[in-house]
Amino acid sequence: MKHKIRGGAFRLVGLILGIVATSIGTTAIIFSALGMHQAHLCKHCSKGAAFK
Repeated sequence: MKHKIRGGAFRLVGLILGIVATSIGTTAIIFSALGMHQAHLCKHCSKGAAFK
């Protein structure tokens, strides 16, 4: 008699959540880098003077 391996659904959900978390983390890093770049540019333009 063959025993079925249990927990297949949990492994699938874990895989899906891992992929989603990785993509969200990557997106957050990209947006953070873009924001830092814009903040650096804003120091040298006229927009930066309004926030001082």
